[in-house]
Amino acid sequence: MDRRVKIVATLGPSSGNSVERLVELLGAGADVVRINAAHGSQADRTQLIAYVREAATRLSRRVPILFDLQGLKIRTGPVENSGADVPITRGGTVRLYPTPVPSTPAQIGINYPDLLKVISPESRILISDGLIELLVEKVHSDHAEATVGRGGHLKARQGVTLPGAPITGGALTDVDRDDVRFAVGLGVDYLGLSFINNASDLQVARDVAHACGGDTPGIVAKIERAEALSNLREIAGASDGIMVARGDLGVQLPPERVPRAQKEIIRVANQMGLPVITATQMLESMITQPVATRAETSDVANAVWDGTDAVMLSAESAVGKYPIEAVQTMDRIIREVEKGGPIRSQAASEIARHDGDVDDVERFADATARAAFQLGENSPAEHVVVFTKTGGAVRRIAKYRPAPPMIAVADNELVARRLNLVWGVKSVVVPVEPNADTVFRKAGNVIIEAGLAPKDEYVLIVGSLPMTDSAGQTNLVHFRKLGS
Repeated sequence: MDRRVKIVATLGPSSGNSVERLVELLGAGADVVRINAAHGSQADRTQLIAYVREAATRLSRRVPILFDLQGLKIRTGPVENSGADVPITRGGTVRLYPTPVPSTPAQIGINYPDLLKVISPESRILISDGLIELLVEKVHSDHAEATVGRGGHLKARQGVTLPGAPITGGALTDVDRDDVRFAVGLGVDYLGLSFINNASDLQVARDVAHACGGDTPGIVAKIERAEALSNLREIAGASDGIMVARGDLGVQLPPERVPRAQKEIIRVANQMGLPVITATQMLESMITQPVATRAETSDVANAVWDGTDAVMLSAESAVGKYPIEAVQTMDRIIREVEKGGPIRSQAASEIARHDGDVDDVERFADATARAAFQLGENSPAEHVVVFTKTGGAVRRIAKYRPAPPMIAVADNELVARRLNLVWGVKSVVVPVEPNADTVFRKAGNVIIEAGLAPKDEYVLIVGSLPMTDSAGQTNLVHFRKLGS
């Protein structure tokens, strides 16, 4: 049985240093690759994208690229003595400056000019993924005073988190805008948007991408802040995918709240038929060792049971010692969980929920998707073949997690490639023709030639009559033998 939940692998020195290495990574089971814009130069990323495309071509695969924008990265400045750690002592007092002045045991520089505007007495400031905690006591015109609640050794340029601070405009910095133009120019499939607060942040990114010309990438909203969690349904409705970004979310929120947040994010995404990626520290120990811990294995399995569309490797595949083994481990875990058939969360089984006005065409399309799911459950069909212009029909049916594997038939390469992020979907490209019988027969032959299904197998076809170039017209469910 084909694996339904997808694997996203982050590229880096361990996995993206050659086409051959990428062929190995994809062969191990990676379905989607992630490029983190926080690291490397644009020249490095250009090379990575070229490697991905070449490796995909060699394997005759369609591999979407998720280009993850770095967003507003607040960091400490340099340390007093280059290369040394600065001891920050618990119970002590430090001065905080809104410029990256050198850090000492008595002061810390932070490269955020608006720092003093967004903090107040009793604000918390977390440094180095929360290892160091500062509690603000007083805010002056040029600095703030804070008590060290949790001490540690401070290195240069460590990440700073301001839980609950009213940060705006951080979802798309000037650097991000330049990276969007770069990414659109190279035809990436998805943009990961960091540190968003609400749906308007997504629209800003979409507008910037659209202004570049060419094809606008899908927007994956990373849920990392409490504000984003509060506006989750609004953000989901404006996005093309959601990421449970547990790393930053676990710093912004108390760590014990992250499991509940993960389940809520996945629930909303399942309810709305939106692809959702569960990310961060899934197989963290495999950065340095060749096997996962039992707890990590359970973590991946539970994300699958929660209803995630994809699970993601970060440092494990980017800089870890065992990137191939990490992908293989994820693949085995998912297959074991799915042995009993597709995993359907309660939210995925519900009738698609829409906020706001939905026109009749959309309602009929959802009704057709539910009918296709039921027919797939109660017929001899071995695959569900979905004809689509934009991918919408495929995502509607995938929402219900049908038992027969899904094959998307798109009329262009871009849509076909992007759909490989969606739960349970493989894709082919077949141009639209006015005659439905002709295009169904051609699609069947392409599917057979691609090795996705054998000749004369019964499939359930979902499409539209008449065949049209317009999106959102799904109105047909049809049984057919492939190749006939």
